[in-house]
Amino acid sequence: MSREQEFIKTSISSYSKLGSSHASSDSIVDDDLLTSDTAKDNMIRIPERIPDVLTTEAAKLKSRRNNDHSVIYRLPLEIFIEILLLAIDWLSWDTEKLRTLASVSTYWRDTITSCNRFWSVIDVMASENARRMAMKRNKNGPVDVWCWSRPGSEIMNAFVQDVKTVHSSRWRTILYEYRPETQAFLEHLRTKTPCLVDVLFSPVRDEPAVPLELSPVGAHLRHVDVRGMYLPWQSPRLTNLSTLCLGHIYHGIPHLEDLYQILSTSPRLERLCLTKVNSLEIDQNSQESLRATSRPILLPLLTVLAFDNVSKPITHSILPLIRTTSCKTAIVKGEGDFSVILEPQETNLELIAQPIKVSESLRLKLETEGNPHVHIYSTPAVSSEWVYWAFDKPGVDIKLAVRSADILARSWNQLTTVLQSYGEASNITKIEIEWPTDSSWQGVPFPVGLLEFCPALTTLQVTDYSTTTLTPLVRLLRKTTPHNADSKCGADSWLLPKVNTFIFHAQTIHDLEKCATGVKDFLETRYPSQHDDNTNQNIASSTPIKTLKLPSVIVARLRTMDISTCLKFDDVIQDTATENA
Repeated sequence: MSREQEFIKTSISSYSKLGSSHASSDSIVDDDLLTSDTAKDNMIRIPERIPDVLTTEAAKLKSRRNNDHSVIYRLPLEIFIEILLLAIDWLSWDTEKLRTLASVSTYWRDTITSCNRFWSVIDVMASENARRMAMKRNKNGPVDVWCWSRPGSEIMNAFVQDVKTVHSSRWRTILYEYRPETQAFLEHLRTKTPCLVDVLFSPVRDEPAVPLELSPVGAHLRHVDVRGMYLPWQSPRLTNLSTLCLGHIYHGIPHLEDLYQILSTSPRLERLCLTKVNSLEIDQNSQESLRATSRPILLPLLTVLAFDNVSKPITHSILPLIRTTSCKTAIVKGEGDFSVILEPQETNLELIAQPIKVSESLRLKLETEGNPHVHIYSTPAVSSEWVYWAFDKPGVDIKLAVRSADILARSWNQLTTVLQSYGEASNITKIEIEWPTDSSWQGVPFPVGLLEFCPALTTLQVTDYSTTTLTPLVRLLRKTTPHNADSKCGADSWLLPKVNTFIFHAQTIHDLEKCATGVKDFLETRYPSQHDDNTNQNIASSTPIKTLKLPSVIVARLRTMDISTCLKFDDVIQDTATENA
């Protein structure tokens, strides 16, 4: 019983008892209890305080009632802790932010102050008092040690003294930006590696690369994000990884055999990012031997694959061996000597199929200068900071070689087959296609089949040297699919029902009359006039087209035709010359 509750009970019972024994009196207080001024003052204060006490108790009861009916307070404590941990921006963790979070309610405060997972960070840039508070609240749990930015010598010395008090068995994560003035910390760190599972290294720009010797005996590493530094790549602890990110490594680069061993023994790898990993020491024989004798690298959980300005020997040796069906982001790019064009082989097509499906937009560009290739890209984004990995944007950025028209046609067919095997439709709402601007490249197969997997498509923009692709495109827009048994409308539907913008650029017009007639048939079939509407009564309605941009000569010819459509022709159709103007 709280002091307030006891006070109320004692006060009211005393007054009630007195009141029952002095029923005829004007006061429930016995005159014998009021023998002095002090006694009188004390008795006056008691009834004056009772309303305040009752108000406080009522507030507590209301709070308890709200908590009992709130879903979050009925969650198991373990789940509630996980939710609170997700609410923390770990990139800028500090005790003040924890204090803000803890101020929501008593329950939140008690949870945060009693759980050592909220106090795992030992940060060199935190105040000494804040660091000591964190260490006090987390006396035995795992710790994440952060040594970064530009701490002064006194701050660095105090930080090193603090981390020396933490037993090596508690070191879990190290976030370290190497500088020469942090050499004392590096020397101490080399004695604390057996229990590390997350390693995040990045030296300051222009600082020489330094190695970190890992104890050969210890826990398997989980997340490895190393930039500008290097590890003993043959270490047995570099297995069963979840993350492998290597960047700006020009010395101490892992050999092909070591990289293959790390990947092939990490079936749970989710993230593979190589950025500016350049080596000139890999000979042709090593590449051919690895590709010929090595088994495929099976990575069933891989979601992000990014090779950015990586040596061609590494890319061409490792990438063809990777097998995954879960990848959502596939980036293989480079500049200058590190520009990479992949062969349109089945493994590469399987790699990019899922990233294509989850993209919101897609651009296909046939580039004929130099080594002819098709550039397939959307707008993928891979976060460099580990705390922002959850904000990656899926997509594809890759170049496929064009050896011949026949090979490219087979590649489109294979990619269509792979997309079809996934069953689900893509998320693509916008497609831009740039096809040859050179007459010598006419006849290269156009990827019409890919469009059939984009039912959410709203915008289609095509740039072609001539109008040879216009007819198959408008034919595709007229195409319908049989109704599904589960469909509510019970009618056939257009293959691309949501297209409301179609833009077609061309430098030369091939067979003007055929092009104009094809567009006319498309408009009359998909958007018939009211008196012709019964011709499509078994087809579900589509989104009205808002913008139809075509070469000016085609637009001029259409204006001379009698087109039976429900659209306001002059409001919808425009010529691309007007757009460019």
